[in-house]
Amino acid sequence: MDYDQFGSSENSSVHGEHKIATQPGMKRIMDFVLYSILLLLVLILLMVTGIKFSQLNKEITDVKLHLEKISHGGKTSSASSDAVTAQEVYFQSLVPVRGTCREGWVSFQRSCYLLSTTAVNWGKAEEQCRTHGGHLVVLNNVEELDYLSKITEVRYSYWIGLVEREHEGHWSWVDGTDLSSTPTFWDIGQPDNWDFRENEEDCGQLHASDRRKRKLWNDADCNLAYHYICEKRA
Repeated sequence: MDYDQFGSSENSSVHGEHKIATQPGMKRIMDFVLYSILLLLVLILLMVTGIKFSQLNKEITDVKLHLEKISHGGKTSSASSDAVTAQEVYFQSLVPVRGTCREGWVSFQRSCYLLSTTAVNWGKAEEQCRTHGGHLVVLNNVEELDYLSKITEVRYSYWIGLVEREHEGHWSWVDGTDLSSTPTFWDIGQPDNWDFRENEEDCGQLHASDRRKRKLWNDADCNLAYHYICEKRA
């Protein structure tokens, strides 16, 4: 009996030493796992914050546009009257045709147009159009504007090739066309270069709407992401 007790005590001592030896290793593993989880949570938080910030920017733009329409609703100046008249031009949707244009593009008059399926900032949109051998759309007449208003998604705003370059101090088209040589279709109170934004609004876009109607122009922050329309010669 004494021998068995002695052996039991010795085994307990060995197991205890083994347990003590393995505890630091387990602790390091647990620390690594907890650190990895914490890092993953931080990355997820940063992604969610970025998405929410982008959504907030767009919501601010929508609120601004709504307030502007309310504040200009009672004005009867010629510029405002023209914009209101243009807004009341409604359309039925039109199925575009490819014509002689490459796959993915649609034809109208002597140009081909590409409607993006993704949203990017203005600079990236122009870069993508150049890659395809064209540029952001230049609106030369009301017929062209109305055609695009009939085939675009009404709920989207679209970048166009209109930009206010800092060194010029005035609006111009990306292909060099003089803006004074083409009709303008600014929405009510636009362009306004809204002062509440950190960045100036130096890029032109077609407004989104809840019904299919003639899309009017708005100046927007070039860093925001919107859909876009490319144009090139057929």
